[in-house]
Parts: sequence; C-alpha cells; structure tokens
Amino acid sequence: MKIKNFVASVFTVTTLALIGISTQTQTVSAATTTANASGVVYVTNANGAGIYTQSQNGVTRAASMLGNKTAWRIDKSMNVDGVVYYEVGANEWISANDISTEAPAVSLNKDMYINVAGGVNLYDGPNGNFTGNVATGHTMVHVYASKTDSTGTTWYDVGRSQWINGKYMSTDNVKQTLTMSATAYDPVVLGSNMGYSGVAANLSKFPRGTHLRITANGKTYDRVVNDTGLFAYSNPNQLDIAMPNSQALQFGRQNVTVQVLG
Repeated sequence: MKIKNFVASVFTVTTLALIGISTQTQTVSAATTTANASGVVYVTNANGAGIYTQSQNGVTRAASMLGNKTAWRIDKSMNVDGVVYYEVGANEWISANDISTEAPAVSLNKDMYINVAGGVNLYDGPNGNFTGNVATGHTMVHVYASKTDSTGTTWYDVGRSQWINGKYMSTDNVKQTLTMSATAYDPVVLGSNMGYSGVAANLSKFPRGTHLRITANGKTYDRVVNDTGLFAYSNPNQLDIAMPNSQALQFGRQNVTVQVLG
C-alpha cells in the first residue's frame, strides 16, 4: 500500500487517542526493509490498530492500540515479508491492513449550492464511477456527508449514495460568475467616509446592495455595491474596488473573476 502526500483536515476525524489493552506479545521473524514516507493515515479497523515495534526478528506486537477513526502522521514505511507497516511514533508501527490514506466520511445536514453553470456529474463514491445522473448548475442541494480523498479533494454526498466533487460546491449562492476589468480607489482621498467595504459599479448592471466576491491574483475581496464612478458609470464591465490608497496604487488595472452572490 503506497502513501500519497496530501493535506488532511483533522476536524474530519475523531480525537486522536491511544487505547491500552491486554494482549500477548507476538514476534514475527522475517526479512525487513524500510523507506521514508510521509503523510497522514486513518485507522479503519473497528477494533483499532495494533502497535508493533521493530526488532531483530522483524516486528513485535506491543500491548497498546490506536483507536478506530483516529488520524496519525507517518514518518517511515517498513516491509516485513510483504506486509507493510507505517511508523507513527518512535519505533511504533501500525499495519497497512488497519488503515487508509482517506479520511472517514463526516455526517452533515445542510444546504449547499452548485457554483457553476450547466450540469455537474454525480458519482457513486469519492473518485467513483459516474452514475449517469447530472446535477443542475446554480441550484441548491442538500448535503448528507463529506469525505476527503487521498489527494485532498473533498466530496459531498447529495443523497442516494451520489457524490459530487467539492470544487463545484459552495456555501454561498453564486448566481453568476463573470470576468470583468477592475481598478481600485481610496474613498478617503475623495473626501468620502464610505469606508473600504464597497465597490463602485455600473448601477444598471449591479444595483446598490449587490454582493460581489471579486478574485484578483489569488486574493479575494468581498464587497457590496455602494457607489458608481466615471469609469463604472459608462462601462458595465468595469468595477472600482474601495481600498487604502497604497493598495489601490499597487492594484492598478487588471482582469478579475466576479461572483454575484446576491
């Protein structure tokens, strides 16, 4: 079993815990090879994952276990006669048969929104097979569970064992996604006390109070339309984002992605 490097959110698993048990010591005599490994693994054995220590004879079973559905960082892998173990502590190893690189599913009960137009394919599991069904874009769906796969991608169960890739989902109701031109200005320089929470836009396209999420060069600005200006007034595809003057000068003019949230 190979470990893939990925980032996992620890809120998706239960509290990390060591569970002590009484057990007889077992020693396996075998050829051993070790290698570097890294990442996070999750205990999937309902009875927990037994701890082993490396010895001259291979591995020796210790009198402790890791609890089911707990997450552990690994440092090395070890192959003992075809059985792979992963080191989770100083000479503390667990068998690959008791773990997975994928986080367990987390129960949810909430509404989310599909944030793209058109249709989005539904699968019978995370990275599973296409079910033949398609969810309609820009609609609300009820979510029953989430699961993060070994690549770090989050999937959502939208009912009847149908899963949707999290990159198409949002907690916000994205009504429209646009590419626009944007500049920036400082209201204070213009003698205004409107602050930096607003954006100037063509009011025939975006009435006052419209919530826009603007992404430029990887940075996101949540703004509410509260003003218009010469550029925006005459150009429906132009925005002028409020921000401090030093930032506005650095911002210049650039194309931005705009999500219309309401």
